[in-house]
Amino acid sequence: MSPVDDSRLQAAVDSVGEATTDLVEVIYTSLVAIGDALIELWTRLQADGTSPRSSDLESLKSTVVGELDARGPLFNGAGVVMAVGSLADRRRYLEWWRADGGGRPVSQRLVLDLNPRSEYYYDYSDMEWFTIPRDRNEKWVYGPYLDYTGVDLYVCTFAVPIRLSDGTFLGVAGADVPVASIESRLWPQFRRAESGLVLVNADGRVIVGNDPEYITGSKVASVARSGAAVPVRATPWSLVPLHSAD
Repeated sequence: MSPVDDSRLQAAVDSVGEATTDLVEVIYTSLVAIGDALIELWTRLQADGTSPRSSDLESLKSTVVGELDARGPLFNGAGVVMAVGSLADRRRYLEWWRADGGGRPVSQRLVLDLNPRSEYYYDYSDMEWFTIPRDRNEKWVYGPYLDYTGVDLYVCTFAVPIRLSDGTFLGVAGADVPVASIESRLWPQFRRAESGLVLVNADGRVIVGNDPEYITGSKVASVARSGAAVPVRATPWSLVPLHSAD
């Protein structure tokens, strides 16, 4: 991280930054486990001379639900989203499971309209959380945005690419993480900061912070910034120190 002028502020930025990186790495660890399960399944089917079909992915349920169970309220949902045309029977497909929001995951499979001729067609193939892992082979996080299932819940979608050893792109392993859960994990570090501090995404939109003037999704005006944005390691995010409201 680059230094800021005030040593106490620098300490706060370092503390929040480290906590954020730790949190993100926990999330990615779960997604890599889900991705590895798909690679193992895919490799085994191909070794048997079988072209993988959507029904074969049902066996991923135990891994996905296991990660939902392990992460508790941190994950609103998780699963795999397949590369277009990768399955023998479905051009687009996702195997995605949702938690019930009550603290204990329930095996509820998410079903979306993947019919291109439908009015409610959900075309994930050009969404940022899918295209960046696919095109750049990078882990990525998109958001915050209002959950697409219409529950008015701000979430960030984390995604990691899934590739075979020969480089073939199978899709992404992803998770929807409520902003409220991110805030609850980082609040102890934000609370110790003695001045305003916000975590922003790659577009400069606020994810969480300790200044109530800056709500999730808002942008911070340049005049409100008391220093340069400080990148957060292992994420496309930054921390922005703020001037006092007085």
